[in-house]
Amino acid sequence: MSHGSDRPVRPSIPWHGFRLMPLLAGGGLIVVVLFLAVLWFVVRQEVDANEVLVLVNKTGRPIPTDLADEFGDQVVLYPELVQAIAERTGESTEQVRNRYKGIRYEVLGEGRYFLNPYSYKRIVMPATLIGQTEVGVLIRRFGRPLPFPKTVATEDDERGPRAEILGPGRHNINLLAYEVQKFPAIQIPEGHVGVVTLLSGADPVKRNTYTVEPGEKGVQARVLPPGLEYYNPYLKRIGIVDVRSQKYDMLGEDAIHFPSNDSFTITIEGTIEWAIRPDRVAEVTVAYGDEEDILDKIILPNARSISRIQGSKLQAREFISGKTRTAFQEQLLAELKRDCWPQGIDIKAALVRDIQPPAEIANLISQREQADQEIERSTNEMEEARAQALLVEQQELQERNKDIGDMRRDVVGVVKQAEQRKVVAVTQANRELEVAKLHLEAAAKEAAALVSRGTAEANVVLLEYQARAEPLKEAVEAFGDGQAYAQLFFLEKIAPSIKSILSNTEGPFAEIFKQFQSFPPAPEEGGAQ
Repeated sequence: MSHGSDRPVRPSIPWHGFRLMPLLAGGGLIVVVLFLAVLWFVVRQEVDANEVLVLVNKTGRPIPTDLADEFGDQVVLYPELVQAIAERTGESTEQVRNRYKGIRYEVLGEGRYFLNPYSYKRIVMPATLIGQTEVGVLIRRFGRPLPFPKTVATEDDERGPRAEILGPGRHNINLLAYEVQKFPAIQIPEGHVGVVTLLSGADPVKRNTYTVEPGEKGVQARVLPPGLEYYNPYLKRIGIVDVRSQKYDMLGEDAIHFPSNDSFTITIEGTIEWAIRPDRVAEVTVAYGDEEDILDKIILPNARSISRIQGSKLQAREFISGKTRTAFQEQLLAELKRDCWPQGIDIKAALVRDIQPPAEIANLISQREQADQEIERSTNEMEEARAQALLVEQQELQERNKDIGDMRRDVVGVVKQAEQRKVVAVTQANRELEVAKLHLEAAAKEAAALVSRGTAEANVVLLEYQARAEPLKEAVEAFGDGQAYAQLFFLEKIAPSIKSILSNTEGPFAEIFKQFQSFPPAPEEGGAQ
């Protein structure tokens, strides 16, 4: 309303409105506190260490009956069932997990989660812990039953023990979907091997054999070495077999009895050392059994048979002789190794400890044996004396050979010294020869130099004389002959010194002047001037 002014009038607030505002503020705070309390104490879920959280969908659609019957389970939403529902409805696998009732297959590890208690049932259970010497086997609670004769579930939709094992450590397993059974790992000690029998696998290709190929159901030919072996008892059975050397003493009732060639009963006590061949352990174990069975079925029958056959070839008195006993023992070992090796047994030794002939001939044979031993001892003494004499002879021969060797060594030393001196002398002579050759070459070169120098000097002298003779030759040729030039030369030399000449008309000077007196005839008139 207006009171003579154009300004709008703010409506008045009733007095009780100021009382409601604190109430409203207090109510909102209570709601927030209640919300946080519900969130923290109802919605919040803590999962501690070594625990897992399994969720159960309490709301949603039921699993289709036909799929539940096909997969053999109506509770667990395991991956194969979720995939089948998704393919039928066109939904994603995540939508199927959220929209259908049942136990969720996946688990949540330790941590803090906020989950709607209306939509989910929360189950906290301990994580699966496997010790260092243990192995865990998963037993699947859902899926279709195992077909006979399978012992482990190898397909994803089969119920029962899984072929995989859980090793030592922590594993987050949904114990509503699986049961975990723990078994101790098997320790194969040194000197032993493990024979493996597969309880589930492919049928053997080769029938009626003691061992099968890898992966086939039955006893595996390959054995396990010593060590700690983790295995699934539902899938494998491991038998520990000793492959070390074993000893069996044939004493008392276990001694071998057989008739000799002369119909006396002979008793032999001994020890047989044997072992299973490493490459035939599995086959021998299946075919014959344990150690007692191997003794009863292979070793002892062969030992008795060989002893009887070989013993029947000898007379009773021959078994007292040490040589005969040794030969019998060697024969027993050789034939026992030959017969047992193909059956997978390695006979390492066969020792005959004692051979007992019949009592009625034992003394007589013993006395005869003693006489034979006395003769043999005497023979041995004679042989020893001969050997001693031969030893002395050999010692003397060695001394002589030693002296001869010393002399030969001295001769060799002298020869070597002479050869060394010879080598030194030859080396010195060769060195002097080389020096002489060098001197000779130097002298030859020096002589050649002297000849060259003399030739050069002679050529210089010759050239000088030629230079002097050449003008003389030309002068002689100018005068016609040498006589005219000689006269000219003679006159030139003596003319300056002649002051007066006293001579007659004969003699050398007269001859000189005579030529000046003879004039050539005058030319005729009218002729040439």
